[in-house]
Amino acid sequence: MSDMTNPQLELSQDVLYGIAQLALDQVDGVRPLAPSTRVGEFLTGRRAKGIQIERSGDEVDVALTVAMVYGAEIPKVARRAQTAVREAVASMTGLRVRSVDVFVEAVDVPPAVVAADRAAGTEKPKPVTKPKTAKGRARG
Repeated sequence: MSDMTNPQLELSQDVLYGIAQLALDQVDGVRPLAPSTRVGEFLTGRRAKGIQIERSGDEVDVALTVAMVYGAEIPKVARRAQTAVREAVASMTGLRVRSVDVFVEAVDVPPAVVAADRAAGTEKPKPVTKPKTAKGRARG
């Protein structure tokens, strides 16, 4: 029988990941990136795409590893992502969100932009390798 004067609520880590994921999905111009797999995550199969959540009691810290869409104002989109995740986690769980850090690791360039750059000849040039030079002094 449960104690109705002091009810307990347990939230699984998967619930927190799901809330953060859904909030991030609502922000235009950003998508989560899957960070490299850690051994523990690989063995347990518990890994959210680009989202890490550390919980200590009633407080959480969130880290988002993301890609931004080409042309997006990165600081503005990052702030919108932080706000969306912070508000969703706090309102849905009652937990205090201490931090939401955003790590931008990629920029998604739409295929149409790449094709247009190629057609216009503005495609990024390939690096030129310098010829090796002989060491020593030139004799003249």
